Amino acid sequence: MSNNSQKRNKLNNMKKINNMKKIVFIVILGLSFALHAQRGKQHQQERNDYTPEQQAVLKTKKMALHLDLNEDQQKQMIEVNKKWAEKRASQREKFKSQFEGDERPDADARYEHQLQRLNDQMAYQKEVEKILNKDQYTAWKEHREKRNKDHAGRKGRGKRHSDKRES
Repeated sequence: MSNNSQKRNKLNNMKKINNMKKIVFIVILGLSFALHAQRGKQHQQERNDYTPEQQAVLKTKKMALHLDLNEDQQKQMIEVNKKWAEKRASQREKFKSQFEGDERPDADARYEHQLQRLNDQMAYQKEVEKILNKDQYTAWKEHREKRNKDHAGRKGRGKRHSDKRES
């Protein structure tokens, strides 16, 4: 019988170890989700710390690398990106000031805000089209569509996800 009791003890120990492994896995998984969410908030805060001019320069440099912009195109894009970054910043502040604390803006205010953003995106797109050549514009549009598609999968994960940036 001691052989059977040894087997039972061994089985019980293995069950305890498996349960402990499951608990450790769940804890690690929970911590990784928490850290990932915190990192996303930090990244968003860092992005919002840039001035409109800094945002324009960074955005233009990324475009220059991706689309091989020449000097003249870079200068023009910096001006366009700066103008739109300033406009987005002022609109964001205006929209934020429409509600306090946890209070959400009403449906009409959200509709107007979203409509204005879409109109602005179309105007920005037309300005970019004037600066880029046909191949660059096509590559820019494809990159932008891919980026928007990638971001659509994240929708609803954060408290506010409506502040998308176009590239």
